[in-house]
Amino acid sequence: LLKNVFLSSLITIFLVQPVLAFGTYKKLNFNDDKPNPQASKILYEYVLKSQNMSPAEIKDLAGIEPKSAKAFEVDLNEDGIKEIIGLVYSTFYWGTAGYSLFILQKQPNGYKDISTLVFEPQEIVDIRSEKTNGYHDIKLTGSNGDNVQYVAKYKDGMYQWAYKQ
Repeated sequence: LLKNVFLSSLITIFLVQPVLAFGTYKKLNFNDDKPNPQASKILYEYVLKSQNMSPAEIKDLAGIEPKSAKAFEVDLNEDGIKEIIGLVYSTFYWGTAGYSLFILQKQPNGYKDISTLVFEPQEIVDIRSEKTNGYHDIKLTGSNGDNVQYVAKYKDGMYQWAYKQ
């Protein structure tokens, strides 16, 4: 009996638990999920500061106002401090490849954008259980019907596209 319990424990530890470690950590849907008001405010204020503009200036130039920012909080490196993941609906942050995906990390003097990613807002932002350099990987699936999955990994202080599947 002890031998069976021991073997069962080994199977669980070496076969089942590693499988459970892969998959989704959290999913974000910018079209359907309700954004976090505080995270959205932080993103809007970050944009104002990074562009060195007043609310009136950025509204006149790019049509950006507080409701343009949609953001969520997710602890991407599990350090107890949540990062802000969001986008700003404006042509100022949109190009032929899609919208800039902001990932803001708290710093002693404010926030730093740690993302080089561009995506379509109808895509699901799939925060993966898998990690690279201590940060959860991020997967996006193409929205143009090709179902190509793009994976971003944290490398050299930034989220960058790693590959497509």
